[in-house]
Amino acid sequence: MRTRRAGSAVAAACVALSALAGCGDGGDGSSSSSHTYVVQAPASNALAKGIYVTIVSPVPIPTKLLTGAGGKLVGQAQGPQKCSFSKTVHGSHGSGAFLSGKTLTIKLTGSNPFIPTACKALEKAPLNAAHLGGS
Repeated sequence: MRTRRAGSAVAAACVALSALAGCGDGGDGSSSSSHTYVVQAPASNALAKGIYVTIVSPVPIPTKLLTGAGGKLVGQAQGPQKCSFSKTVHGSHGSGAFLSGKTLTIKLTGSNPFIPTACKALEKAPLNAAHLGGS
């Protein structure tokens, strides 16, 4: 049973990482030098239900990167924030290549019981531009 829960948590982390792929351009930037987006994980995925990913980027990110992952832009995250960390995007291929070398702040928020495990998995995983936008 513990293995099944860990697998479910990893799946939730993968969905959250997919949500990072598109961080729409409809967010409200906290300043002229940053752009903040809140992505609600796809409601169709039970493992990701209740997960909100907030991304703060130094550059605007096109909406198409989000819509391809099935997430939904929302005005604000719901529930308690479980983690926050900064990651530098690596790689130079695919539709997310323009983010290569940029540092993004990522926050996971919500009520899903697997969020803490997803936080650990996302924090350890490299953020590669080739994975962004389904490339």
